[in-house]
Amino acid sequence: MKDKKLNIEVLPEHESGVRRMVSDSKGIPYQALHSLDEAKTFADGIVVLEGDDGGQIYVVCPASLVLCSTETLDTLLRDLDAIAWPGNDFNSARVFYERLPVGAPVFGGKGGAIVSTELWIHHEFEESGIDVAVRDVIAGKRARIRDAA
Repeated sequence: MKDKKLNIEVLPEHESGVRRMVSDSKGIPYQALHSLDEAKTFADGIVVLEGDDGGQIYVVCPASLVLCSTETLDTLLRDLDAIAWPGNDFNSARVFYERLPVGAPVFGGKGGAIVSTELWIHHEFEESGIDVAVRDVIAGKRARIRDAA
């Protein structure tokens, strides 16, 4: 989409700036989707939780495995972002829905991620033991990774 006044390309709200930029620079397709429901209609639909404007990928999951609501995904993202970036105002954390095949890289900071048939969680969260709670939230078994204060 172009801003007609400035004649510059404006990134659509549902696209990750990092993955759009890397895809464009490598000449590979970037297929952003608008919703969890749309992602679930594709065998290669995924959910990406990212912080720091793509500077860290927190979670990558096949959309078909997400049994919680989009509101719960947003809460999960906020909780993970508060752990990874204490004091952040959350404006740089987003949930994205995309199409990528198993084994494809998910470009982003701190090593990015790889699409799997299972839930991928950044190793920092696995090392801290939060991964079990993250899995439970995505599976619809609990509302948050930690009790609300």
